[in-house]
Amino acid sequence: MKEKIRKEMLRKLSDLPSQERIRMEQALTTEVCTSDEWKASKTIGVTWSNFPEIDTHKIIQKGLEEGKRMVIPYSGKERVMTFHEYLPDTAMARSKFGIMEPVDKSNPVPPGEIDLLLVPGLAFSDSGYRVGFGGGYYDRYLAAYKGQTLSLLFPFQLFREPNWEVEAFDVPVQKLLTASF
Repeated sequence: MKEKIRKEMLRKLSDLPSQERIRMEQALTTEVCTSDEWKASKTIGVTWSNFPEIDTHKIIQKGLEEGKRMVIPYSGKERVMTFHEYLPDTAMARSKFGIMEPVDKSNPVPPGEIDLLLVPGLAFSDSGYRVGFGGGYYDRYLAAYKGQTLSLLFPFQLFREPNWEVEAFDVPVQKLLTASF
């Protein structure tokens, strides 16, 4: 069921008209960067997005402009994810999964130092459960993470109830910010 949902959501994300996408992404960027969670955070974890995901580049830039410590994930061996500080001159490379990650992985940021984690996903239930991209990296990370979690989504990504199997290791996202059409 999750694989079917992944394919459907990736198709919907890819097919979204660019003007609608841009408008909703701008609204989500404003909403997250003015949220109480953002304001209270010094260190923020966020993925370097790839199309058709919701664009995170302006969020990263805004954080840097505000003097926040922005940290980007690295998908390591045995599905262990670590976060690393991102600065404008940080060398990035495309991973085997096709996502941009920091090249230098020598200084991981401990989970306890990350105040807010923007959690990616393809489908979300009202209760915060999500269908991710299928690697299980975030599920493993969230199991031990104690900070605030927040996800950004388009309206079609939100389901009242999860119509997928919620597994014992799934950790719900604490807050969902949903763009409006």
